Amino acid sequence: MGYEAILFDMDGVIVDTYQSVTEFWQNLAEVYPVHLTQADFNQHVYGCPATHTLDFLFPHLNAGERHSVLAKMADYETNLTYTGVKGAMAFLRTLKQQGIPTALVTSGAQWKVNEVINQLGIDGMFTAQVTAGDIQRGKPQPECYLLAAQYLQKPPEQCIVFEDSISGVKAAVASGALCIGLGPSSMASPLLQAGARYIVPDFSSIGLLSHEDDARTALILRIGAEHSLPLSSNQEEVI
Repeated sequence: MGYEAILFDMDGVIVDTYQSVTEFWQNLAEVYPVHLTQADFNQHVYGCPATHTLDFLFPHLNAGERHSVLAKMADYETNLTYTGVKGAMAFLRTLKQQGIPTALVTSGAQWKVNEVINQLGIDGMFTAQVTAGDIQRGKPQPECYLLAAQYLQKPPEQCIVFEDSISGVKAAVASGALCIGLGPSSMASPLLQAGARYIVPDFSSIGLLSHEDDARTALILRIGAEHSLPLSSNQEEVI
């Protein structure tokens, strides 16, 4: 038996939004004078809902200012051109062809998910989606990944999660899933400390292999040059 489903964060995993997210909050910190450190970004920006970032890093904003920030973020992200993370689109197509159930699990709003999917041309690529509007508690709480596993009708312990942020890794691990971290070498140690089992720079280091095992075809998820995980193919995906 192998892992039965693969779950993906969106920002930093499916689409490369690291620079745009960083720039937005840096610019905001200049408008509402706040000194943001790299630790602030790692703990309270990357992978976190915007409301969480405002609560922890901009607690002095009043209700009107918070509303204005969220509106500006929506306008900013609506006008972005999204680029897929290296190897992500090819990997998604392979999983689809092999009947591996997948879910997109993001702290972003549904409109942003729709924009990303439309721009990248990956409509119908995910078996299920979980967005900010589906949950009460965002990452690092595990609710989003538990809900995704429920949608796919799979035990969380039989799911693999790809995440790029500390909060996202913590959420995945807390759900019981195995987490693979994506990111540059500078993020390897923080992601491993958060609970990621393996670290890869992007999906060019990930592959899906097959071999005959007891008269049946077995699937293997290759992780870099040294690691692999067994997968269970399911041609009848959950709708």
